[in-house]
Amino acid sequence: QGQCRLFRHDQYRMAAQVLHCRLCARVEIHKVMRDWLAIPYLDFGRDEKGADCWGLVRLARSSLRGDDLPEFAWIPPGDKLALTGAAREVIAAGWRISQPIPASIATVWRFSLMIHVGIVVAVDGMLGVLDTTRQTGPRWQRIFDFERRCPKVVYYDAD
Repeated sequence: QGQCRLFRHDQYRMAAQVLHCRLCARVEIHKVMRDWLAIPYLDFGRDEKGADCWGLVRLARSSLRGDDLPEFAWIPPGDKLALTGAAREVIAAGWRISQPIPASIATVWRFSLMIHVGIVVAVDGMLGVLDTTRQTGPRWQRIFDFERRCPKVVYYDAD
């Protein structure tokens, strides 16, 4: 993340600089969010040309935290048993259950199967989940709305 270059650090402009840098950060998340929301849904997709739910999580997590999550590109999005195995593999690599915080992964479960995944992103101070499906394409929903539409949501973050 770049440093704001509009103001030089001196005691007379510190308040203006802080305000300006907060506005720069706000503009940056809006730009990044627009980029993520422009990525079409694509089975097995793992880049800006197209992504399924895990592909979008990988792209966003890499941008937000610099993490390189496993691709799992060989798993068909409809194979919930294989998706569950992949989720358990990632969780076993040192992830822990967390509250919904920026960049945490929102996993959706039906009984013992993981059926969907998204990532928590803060926009204008409000937490929401960025996800994508064949039916909707990419979208950002407030935490409440995402959880209301899902059977069970568990959030994970790396140690």
